[in-house]
Amino acid sequence: MQTDYHQAARFAATASRPVNDMRGLSKNRTDELHRWEFTLLQAGVFFAPYVALHPPSLYFTVADGFFLGAFLLRLSTGRLARPFAELTWMWLLGLLLLTGGLFLGSIFKGDMARCLTLLSQYFFAYLIVPLVLLRRSEEEVIRLIKCGLWGMAIMCAIGIVVYMSGYNSLEKGQMQLVTGGKRLSGFVDNPNAMAVLTVMSMPLLWFLLLSRQMRPIVALPCMGLLIVGVILTSSNTGLYSMIAATLIFFAGRRNFKTLITVALLGGSVLMFGQDYLPKTFQTRVLSALDSGDISAAGTFEHRQELIMEALGMAENNLIIGLGADQYRYASQYGLPVHNTYLLLLNEGGALSLLGYLVILAVPIAAGFAARRLPYGKLILLTTVTAVVVFANATIGVAHVYGRAWFLFIYLAVSPALIWNSARGQQIGGRRPPGAAFSPLKA
Repeated sequence: MQTDYHQAARFAATASRPVNDMRGLSKNRTDELHRWEFTLLQAGVFFAPYVALHPPSLYFTVADGFFLGAFLLRLSTGRLARPFAELTWMWLLGLLLLTGGLFLGSIFKGDMARCLTLLSQYFFAYLIVPLVLLRRSEEEVIRLIKCGLWGMAIMCAIGIVVYMSGYNSLEKGQMQLVTGGKRLSGFVDNPNAMAVLTVMSMPLLWFLLLSRQMRPIVALPCMGLLIVGVILTSSNTGLYSMIAATLIFFAGRRNFKTLITVALLGGSVLMFGQDYLPKTFQTRVLSALDSGDISAAGTFEHRQELIMEALGMAENNLIIGLGADQYRYASQYGLPVHNTYLLLLNEGGALSLLGYLVILAVPIAAGFAARRLPYGKLILLTTVTAVVVFANATIGVAHVYGRAWFLFIYLAVSPALIWNSARGQQIGGRRPPGAAFSPLKA
């Protein structure tokens, strides 16, 4: 009996080896796919602000290709998770309200072909991207924040070199790194949009610096590139957004010494260094500040006419909107109103506008839930600053389905979602969430 027993035991051990080997191979394959997936995601985050890098007839950027590849790999490895944890239902509700209003308006009044195209863009930006970007480990979160920040800083550095060389784009259809009016637009291909995206990246830099994830010797030159980038765009929106972001962030930190220092430096530049600033900045920005004449600040008056028209039309479109991308055909000016709130209200009715407001509220709610983390208040403040800058900027923007628009909000709130994903793991004796924010890193 003993001999039979030992033979059976040896047979069982031999039979179990292929099973264990298969499990090991499967785990190695999954880990390898995860490494490829995260590499693609880092490239997507880095290139997301490079909006101009897409085919002329198709809005699918280089970054979108990286995002899509990373999403498929993350899906294949079974690593997808609810992007906003317990708040995911609220996020999905906001997205469904936004797109549902546009869909409903398109059924009754609009063009369904154009509607489906527009909705696919919104779903990519507000569903696919957060599914692949959020709910990451602490180390990956920090690396992604740095990728987004360096993507914007390097764009500014390239733009500064091109601007100083005297180059500008005069031909239509050509990528305008520097416009014919000597305004830096970089790879965003729009000076105002580049200015806003640059400002939205600044709270991420402050977060990395204050959470000891980036050394001052690296952070300060990076901050210099971002500030110079905003100035070279000669964007009033960019300048006011930068001032607002600084006030919100450092007043929220109760760091009034920094605010006073920034105010003194800014005031000194405006008083004594005007002659050294770009001529376009002096004409478009400083002259409007000095005279109080909004006509000197670009196309502000023309946009006001569109806004007044949109307010008058909204009463008839509260329940059933005009349909996706149909405002331009109803307007006497033949243009979409450059105000996301009014555009959604008219094209998708109150349903779409409500959905958009819900989407803006979710990252703030997620940041508020993480306020007791190490650096939790800093995470909340970073998120609030990014959301406020974005919400203010969309007063002068049409549809915001471009992946770059919400990218920096995703990155700002991503440390808050580490806590949500790890909350149930603390009992198992693993390191507490937020532990990655302790050591000093370059």
